[in-house]
Amino acid sequence: MRILFATSIRTWGGGEEWMLANARGLANRGHEVSLTAPAGSAVLQRSRAAGLRCFQAPFRADLDLQSFARVHRHCMHHRIQAMVLNMDRVLRVGGTAARLAGVPVVLPRRGSEFPLKDGLLYRWTYRRIATGMLVNSQATARTLVRNLAWRPAGRVHVLPNGLDPARFDGARSRDSVRDDLAIDPHARVVLAVGELTARKNAALLVDAAPAIAAAVPNLCILIAGAGAEEERLRRRIRDNGMEARIRLLGFRDDVPDLLAAADLLVHPARVEGFGYAVAEAMAAGLPVVATNASSLPELVDDGVTGVLFPPEDRGALEGAVIDYLNDPEKAAAHGAAGRARAHREFRLDRRLSELEELLEREIADAEGAPGSD
Repeated sequence: MRILFATSIRTWGGGEEWMLANARGLANRGHEVSLTAPAGSAVLQRSRAAGLRCFQAPFRADLDLQSFARVHRHCMHHRIQAMVLNMDRVLRVGGTAARLAGVPVVLPRRGSEFPLKDGLLYRWTYRRIATGMLVNSQATARTLVRNLAWRPAGRVHVLPNGLDPARFDGARSRDSVRDDLAIDPHARVVLAVGELTARKNAALLVDAAPAIAAAVPNLCILIAGAGAEEERLRRRIRDNGMEARIRLLGFRDDVPDLLAAADLLVHPARVEGFGYAVAEAMAAGLPVVATNASSLPELVDDGVTGVLFPPEDRGALEGAVIDYLNDPEKAAAHGAAGRARAHREFRLDRRLSELEELLEREIADAEGAPGSD
């Protein structure tokens, strides 16, 4: 197959990790894969380093003629058969260019649990340009078309994210990571990973910290991520008197090592798309305390691989964390169950095969349709 991936996101997050992993995976399976993204974007830089065919497209606005021309020219020259993209603007600009270049399959991917807007432009692009949709969870699929008087054209395909378990098997030792981070080897370490945004809600963990620290004297909380909420979180940590207990690590690309140093992952998100951080923690053998929101119940088996609590319920969060930190045997058992599930159900090679089969089927159906070339 000849496949083009496209995104307008400049920073690195779960959606970009999915895109690069699947682009590389399909290329390694012998398909002709290319990728386009804005100049200087994290995914473009990493894709080039991985040896993928890449070109720049800024996707600055709905009338971005430069991006339109670049995508159209690339699709014509390389006879692209399928375009997989994220963000509505990329669909409007790049998707339209691809369809006018004769690309039979254009699949926008939704990675967050937000509904489609009910506007004329949305109706037009999702019925005339998109030939289907990809979503990463059943929760996203349900929310996508909730309360809409219209429906997107084509099928909504649920394709959960995948990960490579070998990344976690090859992590550094717990002691060496703690030594680098200057953490007491006997400390009880709670980790949170994600963008510092209101949606990810790390503030709830910060507010729960005093009660947890009172019950677990050797507590250390690590929060890995960057975002608009960083300064607000720093003030909140200071106001709670938790400077000695909580450390903001900023953006990190060594999450497997951080997981190796931790005893527990906390994920207090208000809304989630898939929950990469949760799946990664499970693959690393950690129990998870997460909100009972969006897709997270699809990942965490409550009482078996972790604990689910109602969003914003600080007391439930405190109780679950204290219980795990004071009961290492229970934490180890739930962590082992999570690891087994992640290795069984979240493997990248399995998800990659599902995407490969989906694209092959969609291309075959589209190219075999009446009036197709």
